[in-house]
Amino acid sequence: MDFNIKRQINYFILFTLLLHMTSIDAKPYYGANFFFAAVTKEPPSLHGYQLMLSYDPQTIYWRQLNLYFDGGFSHFWITNKPYYTTVNIYSMAPVIRFTIQKQTIFSTFLDASIGLAYLNHTRLDNRNLGIHFAFQDRIGVGALLGTTQQLTLGLYAIHYSNAHFSKHNSGITVPLMLDVGYRF
Repeated sequence: MDFNIKRQINYFILFTLLLHMTSIDAKPYYGANFFFAAVTKEPPSLHGYQLMLSYDPQTIYWRQLNLYFDGGFSHFWITNKPYYTTVNIYSMAPVIRFTIQKQTIFSTFLDASIGLAYLNHTRLDNRNLGIHFAFQDRIGVGALLGTTQQLTLGLYAIHYSNAHFSKHNSGITVPLMLDVGYRF
């Protein structure tokens, strides 16, 4: 079979699958979330927060899975240190949401994402983060609240790492972040 014909068949199958997973009349959601670092691990004296904006087109879903996108800003710092004690991180990622239980007032979900991040410093205290480029891994559970399900509450774990693209890869790990968000 000719290579171009195989490619056209693959594109047709992909287009058909995407069309099957989408809904024409769905209303997109935009959202804003504030995450607060409640428990930190690497480094242990880390503090921080994350502000994220999200876009959920409500067109990429299949059964209980749905895909949305977020991007934002994180700021982490270490107390009582004079030099290289802060890092700002800009990130964006696709997020896969699995709806565990959908109710009219309270719906629970599981989120998982891996995205790209830019760190403004390559050092944080005595940790060598390697390069400015990193991956943001995030997993968490949460709930949509209210009759319109616009309020979100969640618990997340976040990890930043350059995946050994550099010989230095100390990374940043926050095993518990509290999240409050609003969808509009």
